Amino acid sequence: MSGWEQRWAARATIARAPGDEGLFLALAPMDGVTDWVFRGLVTGQFGARSGISLCVSEFVRVTTQVPPAAVLLRHCPELSRGGVTEGGVPVFVQILGGDAEPMAGTARLAASLGAPGVDINFGCPSRKVNKRDGGATLLKYPERLRAIVAAVRDAVPPEIPVSAKIRVGWADDDDLETIVRAAGAGGASWITIHARTRIQGYKPPVRWRALARTVGLTGATVVANGDLNTVEDLGACAEQSRCQAFMIGRGAMSAPDLFARARGARDRELELGDFIELWREYYARLIADGAAEIKAISRVKQWLRFASPGSPAIASLFDAFKTLREWERGDALLSLALESPERLGIEL
Repeated sequence: MSGWEQRWAARATIARAPGDEGLFLALAPMDGVTDWVFRGLVTGQFGARSGISLCVSEFVRVTTQVPPAAVLLRHCPELSRGGVTEGGVPVFVQILGGDAEPMAGTARLAASLGAPGVDINFGCPSRKVNKRDGGATLLKYPERLRAIVAAVRDAVPPEIPVSAKIRVGWADDDDLETIVRAAGAGGASWITIHARTRIQGYKPPVRWRALARTVGLTGATVVANGDLNTVEDLGACAEQSRCQAFMIGRGAMSAPDLFARARGARDRELELGDFIELWREYYARLIADGAAEIKAISRVKQWLRFASPGSPAIASLFDAFKTLREWERGDALLSLALESPERLGIEL
């Protein structure tokens, strides 16, 4: 059996780190999407048997000063409960910035608050973030990237992993090996690569094959990220990238059961009724967490939008839902989608 075949055969075992026995399937950090409410909901699925190995928080922005503990706790409330979600899945604190010293101080603070690991964001494509010396901007300066990773690695106890999330490059993938070597030389425990450039943002094509050039380049395991929306995508990505560990982002919204199905723990995909149950619970949790009604509705709309490409039924529901501003009407619309889907043009 090949290495991937052996890994796939052991997929039912949840690897908490890419090098552990079993299969590593992490939930990607997405700013404004995978907040702690979402993390708690999806990792609590199926009796807390979601199949998710690890979560990473939305990024904590670090400028010239170490942010107060309250900021880290706001981004990662799981720190107050041992650094895990209600389903028992570890949550790394992600930090983003271009100054090594305050980044190291923030990592040290995160560790003191109980973070099970620290992830460094070198992949955010936001123009606002990049103009302020954060995220993917550092891909253009591999030596600075190395120094930041090294400073963070030195700042936290050796048993706490430090991972780095990058893209294949800024405008092309010509310097990918240099960037990966820099992160590895800094001491990254593993390196997650979104298989697109910063200029691409989230536009096609995804460049899984480029990742193959980095596997085994350093002592850090390479984790593949980008366009992993189905179980079949994992196999295709493994073949092209030579990676055996994965981080799933938008695919977790179109198929939050993907992790469990990939492990063979579920043999059917979620149906519209399952999604509606999730969206109602999501809204209720957002409100309980203090979100205003309009913000909670916007988050539900966002989930519907992300899930639409993979489901004509959800796409039809999103078209009917997207202009609503009151949850009473939105909840009634969800009921209508279940009871009389033909009235919304939904084909089940």
